[in-house]
Amino acid sequence: MTKVRDLHRQLEDRVFAVPKVQREFVWNGARAAALLDSIYRGMPIGSILIWETGRANCDLLRPSLNVLPLYDTHNKIIRYLIDGQQRLSVLYQALKGDCKKNSSGQDVDFRRLSFRIDGPKGKDAPDWFSYRKAVQGQYVSVADVLAPNWKRLLRGLNMTQFRRAHLCRERLLDYRVPVIIVESADLDEVRETFIRVNTQGMKISGADRAFARASKIDLREKAHDLREHLPNGFRGLEYAAVLLGFTFVDPEPEREPDVGARAMENAVARWERRMKADGAAKKQFLLQWGRYRMAFLKTLDYLHDNFSVLGLNFLPSVNMLATLAVFFYHHKAAPSSKRRAEICKWFWATGVGKRYSGRGHRQNILGDVDFFEKLARTERAVFHFENLADPSDVQKTEYTQPAALTKAFLCLLACQEPCYLKSGECFPLEKAAASANRGDRHHVFPKALLNNYGFRHRDYNSLCNISLVVAEENQSFGSDSPRTYLEDFRHKQFFARAMKSHLLPYKGDSALWLEGVGKAFREFRKQRLVLICQAFEREAGIRLFRKE
Repeated sequence: MTKVRDLHRQLEDRVFAVPKVQREFVWNGARAAALLDSIYRGMPIGSILIWETGRANCDLLRPSLNVLPLYDTHNKIIRYLIDGQQRLSVLYQALKGDCKKNSSGQDVDFRRLSFRIDGPKGKDAPDWFSYRKAVQGQYVSVADVLAPNWKRLLRGLNMTQFRRAHLCRERLLDYRVPVIIVESADLDEVRETFIRVNTQGMKISGADRAFARASKIDLREKAHDLREHLPNGFRGLEYAAVLLGFTFVDPEPEREPDVGARAMENAVARWERRMKADGAAKKQFLLQWGRYRMAFLKTLDYLHDNFSVLGLNFLPSVNMLATLAVFFYHHKAAPSSKRRAEICKWFWATGVGKRYSGRGHRQNILGDVDFFEKLARTERAVFHFENLADPSDVQKTEYTQPAALTKAFLCLLACQEPCYLKSGECFPLEKAAASANRGDRHHVFPKALLNNYGFRHRDYNSLCNISLVVAEENQSFGSDSPRTYLEDFRHKQFFARAMKSHLLPYKGDSALWLEGVGKAFREFRKQRLVLICQAFEREAGIRLFRKE
């Protein structure tokens, strides 16, 4: 058992090392606060698992992507952290108070780990620790509480608050953490220990398992570098989505017909065997990875420029990146018009038909890998879509659902070059890509209005009632019916063009102009559904929906 204060000293002495097998820091601020709260209450937080080995294994060090101090290479013994890196990172940074990025690219400002000095009151009081800014008389930064000059930093507290801060300091620093030493000299056994331990606790992803299996190459560093060069809207892309496409470009016939974690692990195992048998295989891997990296980035550019995939919240399925990357891996030139037409069919059919989710998704993904390999070789390759979608799915799907159809619908709206309803000028599409801009999802019939008439969320949140309008314009419409808020613009010269850009019925027979909210909304949904389905098929160039 080792006290936290002693772990701090060892960390400052840089005796711990993070191996390549380990993940990056994956926790967020809220989880870090919860760990400190557990320690303060004397609850068990698990053990720290360490592999002690000699400097001969220093090639296993991960030189970057760390929250902990880098290992001092002058030490004779390396203490690799096999389990407990996340917890130890929080314990260290709670003292240092630095701002670090986690594996999702989110900033975790450890100075925002705060302790409540006014004391929780009542049964439903909040926890002692929170991830928030310090507030005078209520919260103090844990970094100040743990600092060597803590008394000076906290001198503005009254006696009761100071005692609570002192108690916090003592409980955190004197908390005893179980430290277990692994003495095995077998690297493969250590890797297996890491995977087993993490599978039992906070489950590791398929990508993390693949990273853990890789010993001849720093695959995590390669994947991290690629993700760092993604456009802003894609920075949160999971590693699995980056690696999956790489398994699809593995030379046949060795490539296993599978998707997901097993495919990634098997691909890594194949490369490991090759590198062990042939010294030139590592150079081959680096060349193939460089080529794949270019293909993956081309894929994102192509989806953005041709289908208005402005970010992850516009992408029907992340697996679409992996399959389309196969085409650009095998076809370096810009696609011809015939090839563009086939890619267009694939994109809209996959989004509308939800081909990469649910039953049959594995066969569809692998089938598309073969299709894109053929399309790269010949223009005669044709994409076939047989399981037509039900038009009622558009009406039943709510815009708040992270479904493939929802994201394909957002792309469809963005492809229409939507305009401001008040002026007819083009809408700033990139703004709509931000996931926080839920205000840019405009209810044509306001939800407050429909709520008053007995409609439920599945009615007013239906895709048929959603368009892209900037938040400011959306708010100005309030809870008025469209018949009212559109009246001022109905006779403007730009009105027809603006309404078309949102796939809204606008002519004299449009239900938007009917009196009676209930009747108008029900008829509007039918009219809008027709316009949406027609637009999807127009963009795709093929039939996508069954006839009702």
